[in-house]
Amino acid sequence: MAFNEITYLFAYAISGLLIGFVGGMVGLVLGVVRFPIVLGAETTASVAAGTNLGISALGSISGAIKHYRQNNVDFQIFVIMAITGAIGAFIGSFLTGYVPMALLLGIIGMVVSYEAFSLIKSSHKTKTPSKNIPYTGEIDFIFKPEKDTKSKSILVESSIGFTVGFLGGLVGLVLGSIRMPAMISILKLEPKVAVGTNLASASVMGTIGLIGHILNNNVDYLIFMVMGSNAMVGAYLGARYTNKFSESNLKFIIGLVLVIVAVSMFWRVLVIVYGL
Repeated sequence: MAFNEITYLFAYAISGLLIGFVGGMVGLVLGVVRFPIVLGAETTASVAAGTNLGISALGSISGAIKHYRQNNVDFQIFVIMAITGAIGAFIGSFLTGYVPMALLLGIIGMVVSYEAFSLIKSSHKTKTPSKNIPYTGEIDFIFKPEKDTKSKSILVESSIGFTVGFLGGLVGLVLGSIRMPAMISILKLEPKVAVGTNLASASVMGTIGLIGHILNNNVDYLIFMVMGSNAMVGAYLGARYTNKFSESNLKFIIGLVLVIVAVSMFWRVLVIVYGL
């Protein structure tokens, strides 16, 4: 193997480790941030997408395991989000060609930007007790599960899971950057539990997507193994730091990472529209 190839592989390994560390800490697979790096090693966008999704799956699995051991996973929400998200992603994948990719990414980028702003803003407010239970309040007419009505809270969780999965299927992303903030703002999960639950849900969706890409021969196994193994190490280590932050500080950090995610999405829009 040539020296240049070794240098590039080392760079991919380090980037996989660092992105995995941040992702494990804040509960996001950060595939949209990693994608341009993976794309630089591939000849086609489809192989880059499959390889990137596989790396995301490995990192999310590793991070989810550590968060589960730290009691940062709400099992009910995880199961509902994983199932409904997978169904939504499956349906959305068939409609990709009917909606302009740049338009979808732009809309998602604006949603993520809003969520980032909301989390950063709320991190400076007086802390109120969070509940590690599904949302049961009455803030708006869409999400109004009555108290002690478990079926309605499940409906809310299913709606979020399906919608995010459907959008993810359209654009080829897991979109934990939308699902996880929704767990905090709508389901009223404690941020550290939302982090772990989101990674657990992403691990299921990512694995299912990876299987599809493997069957279609859209995976570069060398990059997958180099970045994926380091993403697993990074995500596991990053997950160890989640519980060290206060709720307000964790919200602030998640908000900052979401800003980076939003910028990455807007950049992809420019690449699609103007071929940058």
